[in-house]
Amino acid sequence: MNKTMTQIILQVDDSTILPALEQTLKLLKGVKVTSITDMPAAKTVSAIKQAKEGKVTRCKSSNDMFISLRK
Repeated sequence: MNKTMTQIILQVDDSTILPALEQTLKLLKGVKVTSITDMPAAKTVSAIKQAKEGKVTRCKSSNDMFISLRK
């Protein structure tokens, strides 16, 4: 049985509170704390989503790819 996990992303402006925040969250049963310091740009996130959905351009060669990019 696969259980899907719910994720919550918190943005914290004051990094000095992170240690206390992490300790507090770890006290909750079933909560795992993972720090993400760099979020990819919105265009990168969009491109990854499109690739996962199969919305990609296929080229027979690198030359065809460059021709496609010029359009």
